[in-house]
Amino acid sequence: MSLPPLANLFAIYDPDPGALAALERALRASGEFRRVSRPAPAWVVATSPLPGGNGADPKVADGAVEFVEGQDLVCERLEELCQVTDRAPERLARLPGDFGFVRFRPDGSATAVRSCGGLVPFYLTRSRERIALATRLGDFARYLEDEPRIDPLPNAVWAMGWPLFPDDRSFLTNVSVLPRGSFALLGSSGRTTTHRYWDPRPTRLELPTPARAAEHAQRLRSLLVTKLERDLDPTGGNLLTLSGGVDSSSLAALAGGAVGRRFSTWSLLPEPDEMFRREFFYIDLLARRFNIERTWIARLGRETAIERSAPPVVFHVPHPALCALPRVLAEADVRVLFGGEFADEVCGSVFTIPDWAQATTLPDLVRGLRRLPFGRRAPLRWAKHRLLALARRPVLPFPRDLPQFVRPDVRQEYRAWAVGRRRAAASQPPAHRHLALRAEMDGFVAMNWEVASALGVRRSFPFFNREVLELAFECHPSELVGPGTKKLLRAALVDDVPHENLFRPDKGHWGNYLRGVQFESPARLPDALGSVVRPEWFPQPPHLLDLLNARALGVLTGFATALVARRRLH
Repeated sequence: MSLPPLANLFAIYDPDPGALAALERALRASGEFRRVSRPAPAWVVATSPLPGGNGADPKVADGAVEFVEGQDLVCERLEELCQVTDRAPERLARLPGDFGFVRFRPDGSATAVRSCGGLVPFYLTRSRERIALATRLGDFARYLEDEPRIDPLPNAVWAMGWPLFPDDRSFLTNVSVLPRGSFALLGSSGRTTTHRYWDPRPTRLELPTPARAAEHAQRLRSLLVTKLERDLDPTGGNLLTLSGGVDSSSLAALAGGAVGRRFSTWSLLPEPDEMFRREFFYIDLLARRFNIERTWIARLGRETAIERSAPPVVFHVPHPALCALPRVLAEADVRVLFGGEFADEVCGSVFTIPDWAQATTLPDLVRGLRRLPFGRRAPLRWAKHRLLALARRPVLPFPRDLPQFVRPDVRQEYRAWAVGRRRAAASQPPAHRHLALRAEMDGFVAMNWEVASALGVRRSFPFFNREVLELAFECHPSELVGPGTKKLLRAALVDDVPHENLFRPDKGHWGNYLRGVQFESPARLPDALGSVVRPEWFPQPPHLLDLLNARALGVLTGFATALVARRRLH
């Protein structure tokens, strides 16, 4: 049984035949791509499928379409897909599923479409009449002549762990990120325009009823089971990032129970023994019940808190599981990596409070005093968010400011961006406004793709894909919180997940024991970071730093080092 086809892609449009021929030779000689072709005038395209997927359908080649994901979902409707893409791409959401592809036309124009879940990213750059499109950021550094320069603002935002691309700017200057559920029209004269074809936000919310809530819970379970059945390898080689919390425990129970897949787990647990035993209890319970094949456990202590061996991709990689993935692959065969990312937002958590307040009237609040999300504090939170909404100052889930080590001009640029983003958010419909804002912090999807695909591993996000996001935006916030959190998930999986895991009494948050601990800074910061780090810290930051700053500078250093190494291959 084959897994869904996925692929990396690099494509370039250049009306200069000599430059295009030279690039084609470089792509063929690199050994990084399985196929290099010329699908349309002035275009060269190189693709590299991930292992385990079924081969390309002959009908796809006939339609001058290069898929990076979702080929199996729409291949039977390829003619319709091409017609909609050519004539009315804003209507692509009428076709079901998550699909990402590039459609090339005989006149040299093309359309790049990123899926609604955005599993495979698309990056775009333009220089005069040349257009380049890639699913890996580092390919611009290797295959384009222009010397890459880092964009200070996105790098500064990501350095503190916020997976956000302000104004769709990537880590590299003049390279943009195509948003999820969007398409880019790539003209034959170097023009590019970007538009959205999918927006799951409702204009208004339906009032909750018991029947409606039950239907939503049943649908969530069905979507999760279907996603796991589609993405997980039936022969094994599946790895779950398991924290022991409600979300990842739910995936473990479904994968090992309803779906019947064999899988292993990787967990990051606290170093202090008492905390470790508490968290390990929930993981061990799942391991014994669902016959987990193997468990990798890393303990977060002073020596392991700062990751110094991130995979060499041109991207910020603060995620400890992704940093550990090469070491895991040295010991075992991993074909699919999956986890519970974005379940808090989809199923109900403290992140739901702003939307709950906006959707709850004062009479509703009074009538529902026994079903408040967070007890006595809930009315105060309700009042706060209602007043901020009236003042057209909705809460943004983004950092209030950038850290002190960032250059003052970059910090000021971020403050100006945040003011404009808040103003834009205030003018949008209030239904699920905060959920939509949190969904903008989707850079974790691209980060996972960059690392996992470089290692030949597939990535699955059961809680972050088109169908589950559409369900989340359809639910009334009171279906997600009140009383307590994770109402939707607990209602959906009450018969699947061990009670101790599904209804664990604590939130599982830990790590405060590292607060105040000092860590050594990088010996010297790379030259490229001079546009990000303030002069007093560049190129030599203070010798000892707190955990947040040490991590941030470590991630920045890893990114800049990988960029230089990738450029040397040019």
